[in-house]
Amino acid sequence: MISAVRILLGIFFILLLFGEVAAVESRLVTSTGEATLANITPEEAQELALKRARLNAIEKVCVIKLQAETFVRNLEVEADFIHSVSYGHIVSEEILRWDVDVDQKSLIRPPAITYRVSIKAEVLKEKGEPDPFYQVNVRLNKMVFECGDEMIIYVNTSKPSYLTVLNFSADGSVILLFPNQIRRNSHIEAVKEFQIPSPADRDDVLKLRVSTLPGHKRDTELIKVIATREPIGLLEGLLIRGQYGVMDTVKFAVTEIARMISSIPVKDRAEATVSYQIVSPD
Repeated sequence: MISAVRILLGIFFILLLFGEVAAVESRLVTSTGEATLANITPEEAQELALKRARLNAIEKVCVIKLQAETFVRNLEVEADFIHSVSYGHIVSEEILRWDVDVDQKSLIRPPAITYRVSIKAEVLKEKGEPDPFYQVNVRLNKMVFECGDEMIIYVNTSKPSYLTVLNFSADGSVILLFPNQIRRNSHIEAVKEFQIPSPADRDDVLKLRVSTLPGHKRDTELIKVIATREPIGLLEGLLIRGQYGVMDTVKFAVTEIARMISSIPVKDRAEATVSYQIVSPD
C-alpha cells in the first residue's frame, strides 16, 4: 500500500476505456458470476463473483472473449478488467440476487461453498481504432519493495500528453496519484522520461512509500497510467485526502472515470500497466 509523508494510502481497480463517444452503443444485460470459497475469505469470494459477473456482462455485449493476465489472486480479475477496456465498460449496474451453493462431496472433508451473484448491467460498447504510434510506457524503481521503501514511477509517452496515474491496491480502494494537489498540471512532453514524484517534490514534501496491508506478509498491487491528448479533469471531481484524490467506492470509480475519459476519442488515448509486490520483513 502506498503512503505519502507517512499517510498510508491504498487503491483498487478501475475500468478504463477506449472508444469514441460519438460512436458508442449501450445495452442492458443480465449476467452471473461465481466464486468458490477456497483459500480466500467469504468477502473476497463475493467480490470475485461480482467482478466475474461484470466481465460476463461485457463479454455479452462485445461478443469477445476477454484476455486474462497472470497476477496473484487478489489482482487476477482486475487484470481481466484492464484488458476489457478496449471493448466496453459498465456504466451502471444493479445486483438482482445472491445464491450460495454447498456441495458436500465427502464426509471427511469440508463442503465446497460457492457464491453466485446475478446482476443487471448497462454496458457501453465503444468503437474506434487506437493510434499505433501513440504509446505510453511505465516502469518503477523496483519490482519488489519492502515495507517503508520509496516508490518512484517513471513514465514516457510518444506524443505530448496529459497523464492520469492510478494505483490499484489489495484493500479495495482507489487513488489518483497524478495529477495531485501539489502538481495539478499533468502535461508532459513527448519521449522525455517523467518522474512521479519529481526529484524536486521528493526533496521537499512528497514521497511515495509502500506498505503491506495489516497482517499481510506479501501484497501485489499495480500502477495504471492513462495518457490522453486532452486533460480529463478527474482531480476536480474527487474527494481530496492529503495530496491525492480518493475514490471510496468501486461504483464511483467506474462511473466517474467512464464519464470523463469517454469524451476523448480512442485515437487520442494510450495506457500502460505495471504490477509490483510489497513484502513485510516480519
